[in-house]
Amino acid sequence: MQWGRLRKNWEFKRVYRRGKALVSTRIVLYFFPNRTATSRVGFSISKKVGKSVQRNRIKRIYREALASLYAEIKPGYDLVIVARKGAVGATFEQAREELYMLCRRGKLLQRSNSR
Repeated sequence: MQWGRLRKNWEFKRVYRRGKALVSTRIVLYFFPNRTATSRVGFSISKKVGKSVQRNRIKRIYREALASLYAEIKPGYDLVIVARKGAVGATFEQAREELYMLCRRGKLLQRSNSR
């Protein structure tokens, strides 16, 4: 099963306004229930973070990290990942661990104790 994507500006704004935020050193994770059976994800990476190569690498790493956690995350949420400057040098393992910790803090994980 694949993630859906947030594409429209109003979808991002709805998550920012009505959702909750979880903050870490590298990213900010916003989430909001979308009342559907699937989850959707969107990325917001400012030009202040780095050049396009760095921004695209951050998106690829965090998209893959999120995909590896897909089975553990509850369905039915819109997620927005906002990268901070610290995300530039992040590895896949660091990104995965960070997303796992944020999802656990936000109670977005299903009841399986896989860790």
